[in-house]
Amino acid sequence: MSEDGRAAAEAIMEALEEPRRSTMRHLHEVILDALPGIDVGVWEYGGTVIGYGSYEYSTSKGPAGRWFSIGIANRKACVALYAMAGMADGHYLVESMPERFPGMKIGRSCVNLTKPALVDDDTVRLLARASWDDFKDGYRRPVRAKAT
Repeated sequence: MSEDGRAAAEAIMEALEEPRRSTMRHLHEVILDALPGIDVGVWEYGGTVIGYGSYEYSTSKGPAGRWFSIGIANRKACVALYAMAGMADGHYLVESMPERFPGMKIGRSCVNLTKPALVDDDTVRLLARASWDDFKDGYRRPVRAKAT
């Protein structure tokens, strides 16, 4: 998946108009710098997503598939950055750091980078490493204590 994924990611970025191409390429390089040798793939999630660090996940009904630990996507109004870090405790890491994304819309596991120049590379590296650390051994569903 890695070599084909990297080629597919390059093709996606190359097809973009500026300034989106430069923004996506920069994020791609920062993530690869933070996670040398990480696998790269392409997923469909409301459009094409370049994902890094795939892992197996399951639902309460059993195995469900593969997903990415961190990803980037070109969307209509912005570039989106997805980070799965922190999901095991029920709260995504990205939700806890709005000050690192001034003036941008933050979802549970996604930041709409409407002002990508305001996002520092260290924040992207932190999210990449934390996400991969959480999922490099696969996804483990959190065990919730039963109410007494």
